[in-house]
Amino acid sequence: MIGHFLIHEFTPLWLNIDRIGPFQSRLESIDFTDANDESCNLYLFLSKNGHGKTTALELMAALMGMLSHDDAKAMAQANGYGSRTPFGYEALDRGPGRAQWDIRVRYSLDGDERVAVLSLIAGQIGTEVSLRFWDDGTLLTVGACEWHRFGFCRNEANSWAIIGRQDEWFEGLNDRLADAFNESVGGFEDSTLVWPTVIYFSAYRNVVPIQSSEERAVVAPRDWNYRPVHAFRTEGGHWRDSLDNLLVWLKWLDDGRYERALELVNKRVFDDPAKFVKGVRKEPPEAIVVNSDNLHRFDALSSGEKSLVQLFLRLGAHMTRNTILLIDEPEAHLHENWKYRLLYQFKKFAQDHFPGQTIIVATHSQEMMTALALELQEENLRKGGHLFETEEEEAKVFQIQEDAKKHYVKSEEE
Repeated sequence: MIGHFLIHEFTPLWLNIDRIGPFQSRLESIDFTDANDESCNLYLFLSKNGHGKTTALELMAALMGMLSHDDAKAMAQANGYGSRTPFGYEALDRGPGRAQWDIRVRYSLDGDERVAVLSLIAGQIGTEVSLRFWDDGTLLTVGACEWHRFGFCRNEANSWAIIGRQDEWFEGLNDRLADAFNESVGGFEDSTLVWPTVIYFSAYRNVVPIQSSEERAVVAPRDWNYRPVHAFRTEGGHWRDSLDNLLVWLKWLDDGRYERALELVNKRVFDDPAKFVKGVRKEPPEAIVVNSDNLHRFDALSSGEKSLVQLFLRLGAHMTRNTILLIDEPEAHLHENWKYRLLYQFKKFAQDHFPGQTIIVATHSQEMMTALALELQEENLRKGGHLFETEEEEAKVFQIQEDAKKHYVKSEEE
């Protein structure tokens, strides 16, 4: 694939999971599309703990990690990995698990716009096997005209092979992503970079005090700038990984992102004239929060505020024009009123960045499901949900979704 290549949309269609975690007895199929077969840009996973929400999020991040940089290209050229594993995910690296994530890619090549389905496939599966097949008819339902497959598969003897190794279209895409690796993102709701990225937040988003023995210097945050996937898990109190260092680094860059970062977090998290992030002090270098004329650090915020600051500052720093945001239990440590406020912020964020941003939230909060209001049409929002539960409970959510679709069709006719 040669010529001028641009991605206009990179959105999820289906995720199929087999023999992984709680999904041992049947193939779990998650449909990310709405009544018009368009990708939803605000989507909820709902279930009690232990039913597979986190598994699905982790899998999407792992599959996206197959793309693009030098390590991934080296992996694609290898027949075996020895002690190395391609995913760092036990069920795919060594277990019987397998998964497929189908993504809608709207792109233009030398000005000619087309739509493709890209299937990322991994685990114990044959190179010619797919968990979901796309023929001309199924491609047409999502407005696509071509299907491309890529992934790493393993047989029972732990020998690895490449899926879609000779796919010229995918190789061209992968080469471009490799060239973009470490490219400046822009971020903070003003990124011009079109390459896709997945940003994953685990349920542990605490902001902890920086270790007293750590030297605080102006240093680039770890995995700074463009990558196909960013994963944020438990903070360890290291300076380089801290939010304080992120803001200090942005101020040192002096390219406008620092000011936009403060604006973003104050608008999305606090929205209170008496409480806001003022900036960073020089000694010691750290963020300063004003609370009714009192000054304190990020780690002195409430649990809910710390969680939201983590979300919006990290997202703002790393988002591109085509971002899939994965969030595990955003309601953790939040008061009931904050849950509604957070979902409102997600709605607003998706609307403001339509169609480039997709937000997928895993929750066990019925309040968040209610606040999603599947039956209500909202501008620039395509909403959906999936319940990881018993067949009876799944039927209830299916009925809710069907009622929402009927309401949508009826409104369109009127």
